[in-house]
Amino acid sequence: MDEYSEGFELLGSPWIRKSTHTEWNTLTIHGVLKQFKKKEIIIHSGEHIDCIYYLKKGRIKTVALSPSGSQKILWYIDAGCIFGETAFFNQKPCDYNFLAMADCEVYIYPKDIVMQEIIPKYPELTLSIIRTLSRKVHILSTQVEDCVFNKPLIRVAKLIYLLYQGHILTDKNGTATISLSQEDIASTLGMHRVTVNQVLKHLKELQALEDHTHLIIVKDLEKLKEIFTER
Repeated sequence: MDEYSEGFELLGSPWIRKSTHTEWNTLTIHGVLKQFKKKEIIIHSGEHIDCIYYLKKGRIKTVALSPSGSQKILWYIDAGCIFGETAFFNQKPCDYNFLAMADCEVYIYPKDIVMQEIIPKYPELTLSIIRTLSRKVHILSTQVEDCVFNKPLIRVAKLIYLLYQGHILTDKNGTATISLSQEDIASTLGMHRVTVNQVLKHLKELQALEDHTHLIIVKDLEKLKEIFTER
């Protein structure tokens, strides 16, 4: 299932995934390779960006921070994707932290390469940049809609369904186990952790999730879907 396949992505998953339409690997000769350890910040909020980043290996999450120190996860970025393009084209300081969720290999393309090499000579990669920007706008607009119109039960059920349906968060044996903590879910959805805990208990009572203490295990995928589609 690629980034633009019908169903999964149209429902507003917070994952930025590799598109089968482009191959940034062909341009690594023009980039500077840097490695980042797990939990290391790749781009800091407030940093000026004069380059575009390509994630060759690893996974990144984009986090917005409030003045009080609370955080909101905006999206997750998988290997094969670009990032930093919003701040690059806005020519303003970056608004978010980009944090390595695993050890990462990142190729950095400086401004002159982007403007003189990539955009004029590689129209398919220029289109990839536009698609990535559009994808992020779609995610943010969907999150705003969910916050305004949907109850916590619907939002949590929808997120778990999307992550499983997208084949993103299952273990090596294919078990329907969601490997996000309650804190991750709360941060992704902009909810209080106590609220997430109450919703997960309710989803277990509805037999949509298994009754497990530490893991989120999908028991009935169709029941999860019914919760957020029959609203």
